[in-house]
Order: sequence, then C-alpha cells, then structure tokens
Amino acid sequence: MSLRELCFQASLNSLRTGRLATFYIIDTTLNRNGWRVTDEALERALPTLLGKPLGCVPGYGVNHVAEPQIVGHFITAEKPDGYLLATAEITDPTAWEKLQSGEWGPISVVIKAHRVRCSLCGADVTSGPDEHILNGEAHQVVEDFTFERVDFVSNPAYPSARLITLKAAAVPYEETPKAPMDYPWDADEAERRIRIWAGGPDKEHIDWSRYRRAFAWYDASDPENFGSYKLPHHDVIDGRLHVVWRGVVAAMQSLLGARGGVDIPESDRRAVYEHLAGHYREFGREPPEFRASRSIHSGFGVKPEGGGVEEMEELRAEVESLRRRVERVERLLEASQRPKARPNGLDEVRLAMEEARLRLFGYRRDS
Repeated sequence: MSLRELCFQASLNSLRTGRLATFYIIDTTLNRNGWRVTDEALERALPTLLGKPLGCVPGYGVNHVAEPQIVGHFITAEKPDGYLLATAEITDPTAWEKLQSGEWGPISVVIKAHRVRCSLCGADVTSGPDEHILNGEAHQVVEDFTFERVDFVSNPAYPSARLITLKAAAVPYEETPKAPMDYPWDADEAERRIRIWAGGPDKEHIDWSRYRRAFAWYDASDPENFGSYKLPHHDVIDGRLHVVWRGVVAAMQSLLGARGGVDIPESDRRAVYEHLAGHYREFGREPPEFRASRSIHSGFGVKPEGGGVEEMEELRAEVESLRRRVERVERLLEASQRPKARPNGLDEVRLAMEEARLRLFGYRRDS
C-alpha cells in the first residue's frame, strides 16, 4: 500500500530555556486543507516526532521545499488534550533570532499517512480521495500516520495556533578575543561599557542581540530589560568585546553557588556551564566539575575541596572583586564628605576580603 504525504500548518506556541522552541503542532479538528487525524492516531504518532527536523527554505525563507535547510530538531512531545505540543532545540542562531523578533511563527508538518478513510462512507482512501471527498460531501480522516518533519510557513491551516510567550535562554558560547589573564574585573563598569558598545547607554537604542553576547544567560521573555541579563564575563577593550578571565571565574563561581548563587532555571544550568567551560578552555584552563548550585561558604564562595591552581585563581578573582567593591564604597564615602559615616555593609565586605586573604595567602592584614 502506497504512502501519501499530507501537510498541515500550525503555529509557534512558546520558547523555553536555552534556545528551545515549543510549538503547537496539531489537533483533532478538521483543518483548512480538508482532513483531520483521530485522537488515537495522534496518540500513536506522538513519539515519531522525536528527533525529526525543523526546517525552512534555504536562505531563511518560509514554505515547504523538497530539501529544506535544517534549523533544529524535536526533543520532546506531549498530548495534553486532543492536541500536540512539541519542543525543538534550535541549532541555527539566525533562526533563533527570527523566532525572537516575531518574523517567524507559523509552521507546517509533513506526515506520512498509513491509513485514511472517508468520513461519510468509511471507505479506505489511503491511495486517493473518493467521489464523496472530491465533491465536498466528506473529508479525509487519518487513522494511522507518522511524523516526517516540520517546516516554517507563512499561511497556517490552524489560525488559533499562536506564539504564547518567550522564556529563559542560555546564551550560546562564542569565542571572542581574550583580555590579558591579569586584566581586572569590575562587573558594574564592564556592563556600563557594554551598554555603550551595544548602542546605548539608553535601552531604547540598545542592539539587544549584540548586548547579550557579553553574558551567559538572559530572560528571553523580557529581552529588552537590563535586569534580564546575568553572569557577565566580557568587557569592551579598544572598542571590541573581549572575554575576561576573572569575569569568567566569577560567573562560574556564581553558577556553582558562590555569593548565594544565581537565580536561573535549573534546566539552564548545564547549558550555561558549557558556555563558561568553553571560555575556561579558551584560556587554557580546565573548568571545575559541574554540580548543582550549593550554599556559600564563609559568606563569599564555594568551599574548595583542594588547594590547586584553579582554586587559587578563583580566590584571586574573588579578592579582586571585593577590593573593587570596597574602593567604590570608599569613593562614595569621600564624596559625601561624611568621613565618619560608614555605608551599610562596608564592614561585612572588608571582613569577607580578609577571609579571602586568609584562605589564599594564610594571613590577615593588620588593621
């Protein structure tokens, strides 16, 4: 028995974490192309979507073509109630940008129908429509099928399928020029320079796709908000974006639990870790072992399990970050012309610095 390819169109539903896109795929209602699938057929076909490609017209057009450009693959599928939702990992950065901008949305699925009947007389029409379907008295009912692929299109057959929301995302690793190993790290100053480099400092002028390159994670549901971007580790040097070793270490420490950790979805942590681990290797260093976020030790960092070079570098980065925080507070204190006033937290910062100094060098500084 010959197999017949049937296409139907749906729309993008939502984007989840780390360049993952969740789509409204199909339901059991009659579509605008004059056919529908049964609930039982949809249930059986659900696992056949896993691993199948998500495509577009080569050159980033939208429609069906015989040999599409592959921009992702499906990794999960679920059938809540008479319809199918599926999540694809988007592997093409340009496709990801088109999804974020709203330029892309509707999709069309290619299936292989193994058994089709006429809705009026129940005849087997797998090989082709009968007279009832041709004269419009009936429609095709797909009783058994498998998924082949999904393509981006412009005209969906299911108008109600739509983009719901965009959620968190790990920023893909990108190799950039390296700052010198001893280059100082000041996250606040780095972010100020990055905003200017990305078109700011005002956020209405920011090129957000450029801005996010300096971070390891951002909240894609609110991509035009500075507060959505976390774990910076780049700085702008001579007009170019550079990765900063001490910034990478600080970001990795936060990911692994230092200074209270970083508030990102647990499902994003591995992707963020791989991003930062890529920079470790870029500097010729082995990254620490990935682990779930842990509570902080002594108020400022993850307790090291050994005394190797890696822990020394992390502690040096921590001392440098704390030193700069103290200097900034002291400058504000001097500017206020109230030398006896001590901003809240200054003593705690100095204490943390001395704890770091004790662990790193084995001594405290005389008061």
